[in-house]
Amino acid sequence: MPDSIVSPLQKYHEKNGAKFIDFAGWSMPFSYEGTLKEHNLVRTDKGYFDVSHMGRLEIDISYIEKLSNLICSNILDLPDGKALYSIFTTTDGTALDDVIFWKFKSHIILICNAANHHKINAHLEDQKIKYTDLTRDTALIAVQGPNAINAMSDLIEIPDAFSCLENDTYTYARTGYTGEDGLEIMVSIDKLTELMEYLDVKDINPCGLGSRDTLRLEASLPLYGFELTEEITPVEASLKWTITNNNEYLGSGAIDEQIATGNHKVLKKFVIDSRAIARTGTYVKAGNVNGIVTSGNFSPILQKSIGFILFESQPQTDLIVFDIRGKLIEGNILKKRFLS
Repeated sequence: MPDSIVSPLQKYHEKNGAKFIDFAGWSMPFSYEGTLKEHNLVRTDKGYFDVSHMGRLEIDISYIEKLSNLICSNILDLPDGKALYSIFTTTDGTALDDVIFWKFKSHIILICNAANHHKINAHLEDQKIKYTDLTRDTALIAVQGPNAINAMSDLIEIPDAFSCLENDTYTYARTGYTGEDGLEIMVSIDKLTELMEYLDVKDINPCGLGSRDTLRLEASLPLYGFELTEEITPVEASLKWTITNNNEYLGSGAIDEQIATGNHKVLKKFVIDSRAIARTGTYVKAGNVNGIVTSGNFSPILQKSIGFILFESQPQTDLIVFDIRGKLIEGNILKKRFLS
């Protein structure tokens, strides 16, 4: 097997005692002092994540109409200086990838999932959309937490929520994947030291992908490969709010039909009032409707087990039964976000 790709922050991770995992071909930190500690750090104070494994593509603004033909959201009317969460769809309306766009006057930064990086590159090339791949020449740092913005304000101008800015050193947006306020900052490798020294001075500590996953789950955020796949549409993933593209786009016919008929799979949130964890792949029944857990874990904040279930159709009851290692455990469908 080929060697894993190493993040430009590798020396910082090693210095901080990171425990590494292979993630989409990258050697990335899973934790430093423990997932629970890092989770609570981001919920109560601030921390940073190395997310340099995510793909970063720069696309000239002249290709915006071609991009619009490939995603379910309205990027054409997005003002300059704003960020957009959207989904690249297939001809069947399913999810090729969920991504973030940072829109500037002259160009767009597209941030895609590491596992789908090559797939998105090929998709753009098939559609004759030219891009510059910045991934290996830059780092991407996510600073997250209730105290993150205040801590970063001495270094950079702070944009509004879901807005983006750029200067001679940093390109960044007020976005994140934790449910907390924060920034995602792209910086060239030759200017990375300045940022890392600033984080150190401000006592912003590193957090691993383990806590990033529990934080996103608590925040009711989907993960590609689990809540979104090439077999799951944005409608089925309860992401109908992303479907704002009123023009025809790849797979729009299939998506429109699902919205009109209601004939589709349904993603629901669940909670179990115990420490029994229903993990990915656990079978579930809600009355006569079958489902399978896409993501599940124990919530450190709620002190309950939570997660997502993909049902074959709309369940008619909120009471659900899990088959956890041969033992039947009851839980409930949750109709609000895990964290208010």
